[in-house]
Amino acid sequence: MNTAITIARKESAQMLLSRRGILWLTTFSAVLSVFSLLLVSNTELSLLDNAQVVYMMAGTVLAAGSLLAAIQGSDGYAGERERGTLVPLLCAPVRPGGLLEGKAAGMLAAWGVMYAMSVPYLWAVGANGQNLGAALLYLALFGTPVVLGFGYLALALSARTGSVMTSLLGTVTLLMLAASPLVVGPSLRSSAVGRILDAVNPFAGALNTLDSVIIDGDPFSAQVFRLFLVAAWLVLCLLLARRNTARANF
Repeated sequence: MNTAITIARKESAQMLLSRRGILWLTTFSAVLSVFSLLLVSNTELSLLDNAQVVYMMAGTVLAAGSLLAAIQGSDGYAGERERGTLVPLLCAPVRPGGLLEGKAAGMLAAWGVMYAMSVPYLWAVGANGQNLGAALLYLALFGTPVVLGFGYLALALSARTGSVMTSLLGTVTLLMLAASPLVVGPSLRSSAVGRILDAVNPFAGALNTLDSVIIDGDPFSAQVFRLFLVAAWLVLCLLLARRNTARANF
């Protein structure tokens, strides 16, 4: 059996069988549950437009998926080194890039589980809306490269620094900056600096796409540039991960 597939299965199983994975999924479910209850029970929040509610929920799922990818990626190489399991992995008959592919497949599986868990919540808060199907489609189409990009970036830092903490701090700091559109008001984002940051920020590109298709109902043709942006982010992080894992600080 391909060793990369074996590694991918191991990483995927940790999401469903390990205490850490179950704790994360339980926490994620609790966050979505609380958010949904707030949207339903809070008088002011319940008056929001249905499309706006779905957009807020989709943005929360995207942020949580990116955070998990950052955590998994930071543990990818440095964590194996600190646990003393990296050398056996490197001594195994793994083809070049196989370890990276296995780790990335594990992150993709984790994102898939989180996406599947979010579907009932998105349906619960947006069943009466017209763009629920578009929200699910574009969350998968634009969210996946953004999430994997942060995972690859964390893997690159993990291999380069050899430290879980350093990699995690670096990736999460960048994620917080990228995810700032979730909390920054529209007036600040409409400024010259805000527009420039939105133009180069893949996370903002995915959020703007969700806003465009869920709230405004814009067609796919209006999202081509943003799709190129998130795809370029994924490719850039993948190349960075390949380069740094080939020169890992073991």
